[in-house]
Amino acid sequence: MCSAAEPAARRRRAPARVRCRGVTLVEVIVFILIVSIALGAIVNLLALATARSGDPLVRRQSLAVGEALVREIDAVPYHLKEAYNPTGPNDAIGPEAGEARSGASLPFDNPNDYSGYSETGVVTPDGTAISGLGTYSASVSASQQALGGIPLGSGLLVSVTVTAPSGEPVTITSFRSMYAP
Repeated sequence: MCSAAEPAARRRRAPARVRCRGVTLVEVIVFILIVSIALGAIVNLLALATARSGDPLVRRQSLAVGEALVREIDAVPYHLKEAYNPTGPNDAIGPEAGEARSGASLPFDNPNDYSGYSETGVVTPDGTAISGLGTYSASVSASQQALGGIPLGSGLLVSVTVTAPSGEPVTITSFRSMYAP
């Protein structure tokens, strides 16, 4: 839309300046193009954020399962002999005959008994399955380890690996030192 910038009487004396208002078609098309590119980028970012929003929850759950198992292992005293056979041979890495984490008359009585333990579907120490964690798996490995002034036979390195349903493993490591009560 164009209109005269000056009154009609003045227009006769000198050539009138015409002032245009509005935008051209090219400007409208460029504006629409810029806005559509920006909206497309924002929608892609939102889609990516939404797709990955559940990942931290799965990782946290794996970490919680691993920490619970490490706390359970760390609560068991670490000693040279079996608690039920203090005059017998030294305790070896792995469970002895008849020992099990749950449901056995001889529960794990030493952190090294957990070595080789694995479960699919997380369970409590008494064997009760935890709902919602049936697709998680956990495994434990233990090995004698020296650390600083602690000799090889008195240190135990325990690693708990929890695998999420997506297949992503989370490993938590704990070090135990043998002590005499």
